[in-house]
Parts: sequence; structure tokens; C-alpha cells
Amino acid sequence: MKKQVKIIVSVLAILCALTVTVIAAYDSSEDPLISFSYLNDIFKKEILAEVDARFEELRSGIDDYLDNLELPEATVPSDPDDEPSGSASAAWDIVEITTGQSIYAVSTCEFLIRSGSAVCIAPDAKQGIADLTGSEIFNGESIPMDRLCMIPRGDGRGIKATHQSVYVMIRGEYTIVDN
Repeated sequence: MKKQVKIIVSVLAILCALTVTVIAAYDSSEDPLISFSYLNDIFKKEILAEVDARFEELRSGIDDYLDNLELPEATVPSDPDDEPSGSASAAWDIVEITTGQSIYAVSTCEFLIRSGSAVCIAPDAKQGIADLTGSEIFNGESIPMDRLCMIPRGDGRGIKATHQSVYVMIRGEYTIVDN
């Protein structure tokens, strides 16, 4: 029986020695598993630092570009009579015109006819006012109510009231003329 105990103890000692040898030879750098704490404490910080560095690099490039960008000078009318009677703000103005009065765009202008009736004024037969639902309104044609329309530039295009009282919502630079 003592002989069997000695054999068991010897086998266990050899197994322990082999286990210690295997553990000592194990290299954790090739282990594909990573811990959650490594992701949160180390990896996340490294990624965020790299993203911040690239963002700053792009932002400084954009800032340099904008600093070197040359914008055209704004022109101011020299004759006070040439100044537009409407505003050029992003807000909508509510304007009332009566029969015979016209609204001409000084620059790009959007409008809706809310009540009454009006016709298109366009000096060129091939160009009119854009009805933003997809059609074009040409000179002398009636402008439908509650349709968003746009005059792309101030080249003599506008609208003329054909009703006693026409309410127009308008945005952009315009002038009102009595005919």
C-alpha cells in the first residue's frame, strides 16, 4: 500500500511540474480575447484621441480655407430712389397691392398669392416665373392662389394685380410700382 501511495504522489508531482511548465510557457500577447475593462479603459481612450486629432486637423484646414476665401463686395444703390421698397430678410412680408400696382423682384424673390388675382410680368417670352410645383408661368398668365412661386433674379419679372385687393406673402428683395 505504501508503494501505491508513493506512485500516486510521484504521478501528482510530475503533473504539477508539467502544469507549471505549461503555464510558464503560455504567451498572453497572442490571446485573441480581450476584457471589457481593456476596451473601456485603454482602447476607447486611444480611439477617441485619434478621432479628436483628425477632427482638429480637418477643422484647421477648413479655417485656413475660409480665411483665404475672397468674397465679393456688397453694392449699395447710389440713388435713394433706386432702393427697393421691400425687405431682403428671410422672414415673409405680407403685402397688399391693388389693381394696377405691380411688384418687381430686385433679386431672387419667393411669393404666394393669398387672396385676389394677379398675372405674371416677364419681359422675355421664353422666361417666366417658376411655380415651384413644377410648371412655369409666362407673361400675362394668371398666377394661381396659394402656390409657392419664385422669381430667380431681378431682370424685370414680377406680378401685376388684376383684382381690387391682392394679398401677397413675399420673401426677398422687391419693389412696388404704381402703373
